[in-house]
Amino acid sequence: MKNFSKICFGCEPLGGTDSGKVDLNDIKKAIYRALDLGVNFFDTAGVYGLGLSEERLSRILGNYRHKVFIATKGGLSWHESNSIRQTIIKDSSPNAIRRDVDSSLTRLRLDCLPIFFIHWPDINTPMRDTFNELSKLQNEGKINSIGCSNFSAKQLNEAIKVAQIDFVQLPLNLLRGGLNKEISDICSNEKIKVVAYNVLENGLLAGKLNKKSDFPKNDRRSRLALFKGKQFIKALDEVEQLKIKALENNKNLLEYSLNWVLMQENIISAIIGIKNLNQIEQNCSAVL
Repeated sequence: MKNFSKICFGCEPLGGTDSGKVDLNDIKKAIYRALDLGVNFFDTAGVYGLGLSEERLSRILGNYRHKVFIATKGGLSWHESNSIRQTIIKDSSPNAIRRDVDSSLTRLRLDCLPIFFIHWPDINTPMRDTFNELSKLQNEGKINSIGCSNFSAKQLNEAIKVAQIDFVQLPLNLLRGGLNKEISDICSNEKIKVVAYNVLENGLLAGKLNKKSDFPKNDRRSRLALFKGKQFIKALDEVEQLKIKALENNKNLLEYSLNWVLMQENIISAIIGIKNLNQIEQNCSAVL
C-alpha cells in the first residue's frame, strides 16, 4: 500500500453531529473526489454519530475500504439519556475495548482495523490492562496498528511499556503552537508517527470567519469559549496577523496553516473534517 496521504479525510461530519448543517450526499461526493485526488487516509471514531460515521463511511467507500487506511477510535461509551445529547464516558477497560473493536469491525465491515486509537485516556483503568488487551486483539488479527489519541507524555510513556504504539493523534495548529517537545522526543525515539487534528482550529485558520459569524446549536463551536466574546475577537485578530505572514510567504492562510503543520517533526498527515467538494479540493490543492 502507498504512503499515507498528507490530507486525512476527517469523518466526524459524516456522523451528523456537532458539525452544523451537513448534507450526506455532499460528503459522499467529497469522499469520491478525495479518492480521485489521491487521499487514502480516513479518520473516524465509534462515537462520531454513535456509530453512524463508521457505517456510512463503509457504505460510501464500498470495496475501496480495503484499499485505503481507515483509522478509528474507541474507549468512549455512551448511554441513553433524556437530553438531546447522549452521556459519554471514558471507558478503556478490557471488556469495553474488545467490544469497541468488534463493533467497529462490524460497522466498517472489515476483518482487521488498520489503526485503532484509544480516543481519550481513561484514568480509571490501569494503562497496562488497556494495552494488554489491545495487544491481544492485535495478535488475534483484529487490529493492525495501535494508536494513542490525546495522551500526555507521561501517559504515552506508560503505554509504550506495554504495547507497540505506532501512531499518536494530537491537536496541532498555528494558534496552538508546535507539538509538545517531550511527546515529540518520545515519538522520535520510538518511531511513532503523529497524525495532527484540529489543524485549522475549528475553521478559524481557513480565514473565512468574522465578528458577525454565529454558530447553530448543532455546531460544537456554539459551546466553545474560543468562539465567544472577547476570546473570539482576540482569535480573529491573531488570524489577521497570520494572514499577513502567509502573504509574506506567498501563500494564502489555508496553505500557510496546513503546510506549517505538515512541516513539524514526525507529522505524517493532517486530519480535516470535510463536508463538501469545495473543502476537499481546496485543502488538497493547498498541500498536494
